[in-house]
Amino acid sequence: RTDDGAKEKSSRQQQQQQETFSKVPPEFQSVFERSIASRDFCKTLKPSNKTHSHTLTVGNVTEAVADLPDFGIVKALQNYSNPIPKCNVPPSTECSETMFTVIFMGYNPDRLHQLKRQVFGMTQPNSQWSPHVKEVLLVWNGERELTETQDGVRLKDLANQRNFRIFFPLKEGFPNDLMNRYHPRFNITTKAILFYDDDGPFYSYDAIMGGFELWKRNSNAQIGAMARRLDVLELRQEQEAAALPPLDDHAFIKHCRASGDSISYNFYEFANYHARMVLPSGSFLHANYLCFLWHPALEPIREFVRAHPVHPDDVTVSTIVSHVAGRAPMVYSRRINPKDEKKKIRRRLLQERDLYNFPRRRLLWEDVSPQEWATMRSKAVNSLVSYFGGINSGSLGWCHGTKYQKKDKKGNVFCDPLMANVGMLPWMTPDHKPKDTCP
Repeated sequence: RTDDGAKEKSSRQQQQQQETFSKVPPEFQSVFERSIASRDFCKTLKPSNKTHSHTLTVGNVTEAVADLPDFGIVKALQNYSNPIPKCNVPPSTECSETMFTVIFMGYNPDRLHQLKRQVFGMTQPNSQWSPHVKEVLLVWNGERELTETQDGVRLKDLANQRNFRIFFPLKEGFPNDLMNRYHPRFNITTKAILFYDDDGPFYSYDAIMGGFELWKRNSNAQIGAMARRLDVLELRQEQEAAALPPLDDHAFIKHCRASGDSISYNFYEFANYHARMVLPSGSFLHANYLCFLWHPALEPIREFVRAHPVHPDDVTVSTIVSHVAGRAPMVYSRRINPKDEKKKIRRRLLQERDLYNFPRRRLLWEDVSPQEWATMRSKAVNSLVSYFGGINSGSLGWCHGTKYQKKDKKGNVFCDPLMANVGMLPWMTPDHKPKDTCP
């Protein structure tokens, strides 16, 4: 009778679980199941003696900061019963696509000169961009007027002449939110979107086309040029990561914050391999993801982005997209160097400058030290990863599967050179044209 009772209890639990799963929007099913599995695993671990702090100290000032609950995505999806909107997970390839949309985010009329030059160049009729850029959008997220400067006036005038639109979300009643650039109301007509911050960096035509071709072959992934590692700090997570198949970018590592798991934002370099997020500038994303990023069930995450002092929209987008896609971001070479060996020394200097480039977003926090900035970013990362209960296993570099993929004595994989020369990208021909093979 005891065995029968146990079987009956197990059957009831399975039925309840199936009923719970059936209520979750189908496009979020894999996200929900992954988080449930992680939550159940974490319950088997001993709670940590470490105190999880909801405060942040900058200089001599300590204040409370926004946080997200562990495995909060489970409750958020369980409580959402409206079948609208219906989001669609992108396919793994979009080989027939030839054009993309470019979205710039701007807020300061005093620093529009480089952005204006980029917009004018990308919308110039009969330019090298013309066969590929369907439309350019500027999302003006600033309190100040765009037309306070001459560059802003010229951009506004251009909107009446070329394939260029300007959106003013604050005037439409939206909050001042970095997520505004990802809103689905823009009615994007291409499947690929290229994102840029107003201060760039802006990449060459060759670099962007290399990124676009990589996206076509991996259209369900976020494709980025500036990628960051998010390092696991605890032995349990290190062992779990080490047990994964080598260079598997479709795996996830469980995150049990209550048991002491912790992640650190690595700002020391832009990584090709093992990056778990990418910065917005120069990143490609499938238009279908806009529906997910602004899905009503994820409003707690968007509220967190608005409330947290570092407004981590970049980490948020990478986290959501990786969980929906079931894979890590991919990295393309943000510079395509010429084959000319005479430029070798100059290339090395440029690479070293990039290697130690400190976060551009720290410009918003001029009065904090690098370590204080890293601490703020790390707190935001841990909140987001804890909300889902897991983190992707890390990116594959542009050199993956080629002779330029190297491994050091510690087993760390990297690309040598750091950025590609013409002819090195495996999905491009020796003269940097797209190969016919896709995927």
